[in-house]
Amino acid sequence: MIILFEEYQYKTEKLKQVLSERYFFPINSVYSKISYVGYYFNPLINDAVIIFPKVFINEYGLAFDEFEPETLVILTTEEKDILSKTGKDKIVFEISTWLYRAVQQFNKRHFYNSISENQFLNQVVTNLEEKSNTELDIILSLLKFYKESQTLFSFISKSAHSQQNKINWHKTINKKQPIIQNNTPIYLDLATTRKKVNYDEELLVLFYSTLYFIKGKYAFDFYPPQNYELIKGHQFENVLRKGCRYLKSIKDKYYSDKMISLYNLLYAFFERSEKTQSKKQIEEVLLIKDFNIVFEDMIDDLIGDSQLLPELKNHADGKQVDHIYKYKSLLFADEIYFVGDSKYYSPKNSVGKYSKAKQFTYAKNVIQYNIDLFNDHKLDKQLRYRENLTEGYNITPNFFISAFVNKDFDFSNSCLTEAGKPIMQKHFENRLFDRDTLIVQSYNINFLFVISAYLTNNSTLKTNFKNDTRKKFREKLVSFVNDKYHFYILEPKDNLFIEKHFKLLNGKIYKPSNLKEELILAFEKHDQTFILAKIEEDLKTKTEYNLT
Repeated sequence: MIILFEEYQYKTEKLKQVLSERYFFPINSVYSKISYVGYYFNPLINDAVIIFPKVFINEYGLAFDEFEPETLVILTTEEKDILSKTGKDKIVFEISTWLYRAVQQFNKRHFYNSISENQFLNQVVTNLEEKSNTELDIILSLLKFYKESQTLFSFISKSAHSQQNKINWHKTINKKQPIIQNNTPIYLDLATTRKKVNYDEELLVLFYSTLYFIKGKYAFDFYPPQNYELIKGHQFENVLRKGCRYLKSIKDKYYSDKMISLYNLLYAFFERSEKTQSKKQIEEVLLIKDFNIVFEDMIDDLIGDSQLLPELKNHADGKQVDHIYKYKSLLFADEIYFVGDSKYYSPKNSVGKYSKAKQFTYAKNVIQYNIDLFNDHKLDKQLRYRENLTEGYNITPNFFISAFVNKDFDFSNSCLTEAGKPIMQKHFENRLFDRDTLIVQSYNINFLFVISAYLTNNSTLKTNFKNDTRKKFREKLVSFVNDKYHFYILEPKDNLFIEKHFKLLNGKIYKPSNLKEELILAFEKHDQTFILAKIEEDLKTKTEYNLT
């Protein structure tokens, strides 16, 4: 197996040895780089090429720090041994298969969409039909069969050996000459039950030998049983050349569904091997350019809401929001849309000014869309973006989410953490409830968790993660706002309160839907005495309050 990395600079002469020139481009006279992620089988060298995403490249080199990046152009036997000693051989294989399946999944999820609905679909490059079996497909199927059939293997082994040395006393007495001692016959030469050819066992030997062979090529975790003598080395190379012929000769020996399935899997593997050796095998391609679109799809599958109106994601100005979902507002029981953007960078990069400006534009588009509905009296009453009495705007949450590779290569933990303090954009100082006061949070998430969750069939895991993450985003933003602003619940003495103090309180007051006469006042903590002194005489009550 050959491991390459997206956007890493390799010597062009080395890339030409393993990858078609269609999938990399020169950056100077010596070096080239790849802008794809995914799977490529090269029949000329009879090996698979896996292109890892750039998130595996950090400021120190590669996440696999046993190597300099360029030595991984071809994973040699020596390098496989090093990976094996560090325990990362099976990790490399596992990540490779997750990546392959993720691109498959993305392609299936968006296969029937038109280009107008998803402008990135033409970035998927593949020559695979829906039911085609690549080398990696067949290997994964063989491994799945091995994992799920341990009970069958034990039964076959027990049945095959139970009669192996059983004595046939009838044949022994009739045909063997005993020695008589103390009037007792003693038979030194016993006739045992002759064992018939066990075709189930023969198929298992071929199966275990095949797994042992491809383990050397792909470096996955497999330990063959000790009670079988495997076919190895040059002997197995001979089997590769005539495996199909042998399998055809025993085709009619199997009756159980399980053994027929194993037979078919092995036949597919050997048929493919024979095609490769005879130069009939064509290259297999499942690559995607700009892997960020897959990352966006993975994150949206985990935290987004696919049931929302298309207009909330696809804006009139041509911009497309990565993630949006409806959730509890920061103010009491109202609801608001949380707007998110996936940032697919190598870890040494961070969110820049352009991305921040773009995210604020997304938020403004969402606000305007809902204000238009509000003005036409078509907005859901639970959704609150503007309040007429105070002319205040609800707080619209925004977030970035970026990927990193966990140093322990842990697939089970999201490691979702806040990346620095939230950033604010505002036109006026000290106006939290102004439509131009926007806040964006930044989070990092473990890429390996994202990719495994994207492919899991565990709906409970996805649901729990979605609920926990949405709750966390809200709670972190509540904590930030509470630290920066002082809140009061105010009860004015009369209806003229807002009109009298409108200039002073514009953008600082808001009336959530569940409050009757009361208002929420928010101001930055250093301004509290000035504002309260101005309005004190026109209040019935004022109560300090924290967002919850």
